[in-house]
Amino acid sequence: MYGGTLPAARVADSRQAALLLDVSLRPLIGVLMGRSCSASEVAHELGLSVQRAHYLLGKLMTAGIAELDSVQPRAGRGVRRFRVGPRWFVPFEATGAETLHAFLAAQIMPRMELFVRLSLRQIGDVHSHWGFWLEHSGTSSSLNLGDPAGRARELFEGDEPFLLNLGTMHLSPQNATELKRRLLAVLEEFQTLEDTGGTAYALGFLFAEGVME
Repeated sequence: MYGGTLPAARVADSRQAALLLDVSLRPLIGVLMGRSCSASEVAHELGLSVQRAHYLLGKLMTAGIAELDSVQPRAGRGVRRFRVGPRWFVPFEATGAETLHAFLAAQIMPRMELFVRLSLRQIGDVHSHWGFWLEHSGTSSSLNLGDPAGRARELFEGDEPFLLNLGTMHLSPQNATELKRRLLAVLEEFQTLEDTGGTAYALGFLFAEGVME
């Protein structure tokens, strides 16, 4: 991506950290890390009003995160284009979080809430009436969506591009490492197939030692 040489990283102060780690600002920051944009381009890309785009760009500019990249001449006032440096290091001390647990929770939980909302929308599109099946599975129990006829295999195991699977596996350290390697390989493979004009899908891998209760 960087031709073998990484650009220099900037170290965030506490004010910058608050904005860089704001989950709601990450889409905007991601766009500006990739290319310079005008306020109208930001508005179009993220589905915002131009006024809102100007406001958010102003916040990033004031904090020293966004920079003026260029001004394109036009009749009247020129079109200003902004960018954000592609690499930042945010020291834990700059986050204001009391513990690493609090920091990770603040980053992960809003995304989990969003994933739940996206899942419910897709589930509702497939079937309007749902119930739950609690069944013994292996060494524990499993809870699955379904209807009186049984669990929704067509949703979770069929061709619907949807996956929601939380559980526990008992693996040797070697097999756990191999599972991680394969998951990352699949992710890397499909990243090469990304189509900017395709449908957006929320994706998350959760894999840690312990029991999912």
